[in-house]
Amino acid sequence: MNEIEALYQKSLSPIFQEQFYVIHHSDNCINILLDGEQETFYFTLYGKDCVYLYWCNECFIFDCYRNLLVSSDTAGEIVYEGNLSMEELPKIVMELILQLKGCIFLSKQEIIKGQIPSGYDTIKDYIIQAKSKIPKKTYQLSNITIQYL
Repeated sequence: MNEIEALYQKSLSPIFQEQFYVIHHSDNCINILLDGEQETFYFTLYGKDCVYLYWCNECFIFDCYRNLLVSSDTAGEIVYEGNLSMEELPKIVMELILQLKGCIFLSKQEIIKGQIPSGYDTIKDYIIQAKSKIPKKTYQLSNITIQYL
């Protein structure tokens, strides 16, 4: 088990308990399931610098090399545009996971704000509406806003 996987396991397994499950595909590709066999809430670690978080058939992309992605990589996905380092990545992902836990996706609005330096992808703001059993305040993570109903 690598140190990043161990960090996620230490922080998230007590919260998700028996639903928390790790699948190793290779040294650089690990799936961490947060809802057991349902597989609708999980994330994939690609090395130390990229995480794809899947929740209710939506995909959040956190990539330290975001500017290398092109529109075919990000089409239909929610791409984090804030400053990102390998050290900050786990904290940001875990914070979002805790926000989404127990919530259901309702809708997504994308607002184009510009282009990445290469011009091969657009920078967007995202407004996501989610249904939560517990009242929550609007959550802002750089260019991603989650409104709870």
